[in-house]
Amino acid sequence: MSVRTEIETVIGLWNGGLDGGDIEQMVSTCHADTVTVNERQPVTVGTQAIRDKYNPRIAAAEITSGFDIETLAEFGDTVVVVGRFYGTMKMRDTAEVRSPEGRLTLVYQRDEAGAWKMILDMDNNGPA
Repeated sequence: MSVRTEIETVIGLWNGGLDGGDIEQMVSTCHADTVTVNERQPVTVGTQAIRDKYNPRIAAAEITSGFDIETLAEFGDTVVVVGRFYGTMKMRDTAEVRSPEGRLTLVYQRDEAGAWKMILDMDNNGPA
């Protein structure tokens, strides 16, 4: 399997967890000390921070998500992925539908078992 296919699979696991409300599936794709740098939010470190950030979103909305890889660069056991995220959030309390989109940089590193784990998630919102 190519590195690109492996990374697409890991991103798919994250998105599947997000869309299905399974936070543990999401964090299973992350290094324990993953750094998240999301627009207009404080920098966070660790999988508990991911749980704290995403559990309220999952509770508040029905989510669908997608990601298109634009660039993937390999540096040994580290991969940098740049692409475009998009999706919908149908708010449970109001039925309002939001359509988040923007650019995203993800960095993955192979762990001791050979699995790709996210070590950095950095985004900016708005049209690509």
